[in-house]
Amino acid sequence: MMYSDLERKIFRIYFNTAIHGKSPTLKELMRWTGKSEADVKSTVITLIKKGLIVRDKDNNLIANRIKVK
Repeated sequence: MMYSDLERKIFRIYFNTAIHGKSPTLKELMRWTGKSEADVKSTVITLIKKGLIVRDKDNNLIANRIKVK
């Protein structure tokens, strides 16, 4: 499966921020990627649909460390 540059970048942000026990905010994602709110939101939704970002027990979005098919 191919991923866009923005999908890879946002996934890595979620993966790296999870180490510190938090999820990035929309404003942080926009600042770190240089993309618009609409682009970031649609990409996060795509990553959720692909199973790369999931909700944890506290309902926060986190990077899924298990490869999902």
